Amino acid sequence: MQQIDLDLLVEIAKDVEREDPLNWGRLSVGKDEAFKMIGSSILEKFDKPEYTEEDKIAILAILTNLTVENFLLNLKILEMEKNNEV
Repeated sequence: MQQIDLDLLVEIAKDVEREDPLNWGRLSVGKDEAFKMIGSSILEKFDKPEYTEEDKIAILAILTNLTVENFLLNLKILEMEKNNEV
């Protein structure tokens, strides 16, 4: 299996983020820095030539957890905006 390039991973992740943009203005970390830092961390854990069934389950569990966290954070932001707390 070909090793995954960090820059390609970041580029694809940013394309996904364009569909549901984040408000980067209020964060102390820059967008490029955040994507590269997190992308690098994920590559360290999951850039393997072959995956076991346990690896696949771990990846899917992590994706599910992150999606649920994102969902809950978006609900919280909407609630705060509704209450003019943002």
